[in-house]
Amino acid sequence: MAVPHQDNKEPFLRKLTDVHIKELDRKGFIIVPGFIDGRELKPLQAAQRRVLPTWDKIKENPPQDQSGNSLLTCFPHEEMDLYKAAMNEESIAFARKWLKTEAIHMRVGCLIARYPGHSGGGTGFDDSGLHIDNGNNSLLPLSENLREFGQIGFWIHLEDVEKGQAPLRLVPKNHGEDMTRCVPLVCRAGALCIFTNYTWHSASAYTSKEGQRFTWGYSFGRADHYWEGFRHYTHLGKGAPVFQQFIGGLTATQRELWRFPPTGHPYYTEQTLALLEEQYPGWDSDEYRTTM
Repeated sequence: MAVPHQDNKEPFLRKLTDVHIKELDRKGFIIVPGFIDGRELKPLQAAQRRVLPTWDKIKENPPQDQSGNSLLTCFPHEEMDLYKAAMNEESIAFARKWLKTEAIHMRVGCLIARYPGHSGGGTGFDDSGLHIDNGNNSLLPLSENLREFGQIGFWIHLEDVEKGQAPLRLVPKNHGEDMTRCVPLVCRAGALCIFTNYTWHSASAYTSKEGQRFTWGYSFGRADHYWEGFRHYTHLGKGAPVFQQFIGGLTATQRELWRFPPTGHPYYTEQTLALLEEQYPGWDSDEYRTTM
């Protein structure tokens, strides 16, 4: 059941509960239809389309990579709506439960596009491209018993995904790497998929002749797991105006999710706070002065 919409800062409507935690633990992934409603989808869809081109705009000169036609864009980008949406309280609380700690960090945010001609992963039960994300997300191999050594991702389809639009294929945990049991992520706009860097999955080919498959997502890991990370954003302190404005508009507690030291940290002095106010428009130094 959807919860009442409260304000424009909270685009997500579905609650994530302990039932979802148990399902993720058992299955390795969960799919939550209608996690974002139609009214709230529109500004996020528009933001995504400003970052990623539609097929109509690039079909004469499509992007190429090792798997065909696709595109991946990570932070930074110029869309404040997407930064704010990644701060959803439901997903943050869920990640803290999953990772068994209050101290978590945002890992990365990405937008992915698949277009006609993308061939990575094959079709049906083809297991080419079957993998877990741990290999390029952590220095440590998979832990079969301690889920908190994995990272948790929230991948949202802001537009419909049909069978021929290269849906992600996920293998339930109890089936190991058996692709004959894979679940294609065919879904309506607003669907959320939560999975971890221990979840076996594969891309699939884009067999339709038109359109695109857009995905937007972000992930979290434990703050004390310094051996983890796919791509980082610490290079964005200068030269990324929208990101700097986004950071400036957060509370001190929220900034901890983005690797900023907590209040009371010795780094915060009148000298450094003045520079932070200059670098991050909207930064409220009073939150930090109370513990100096």
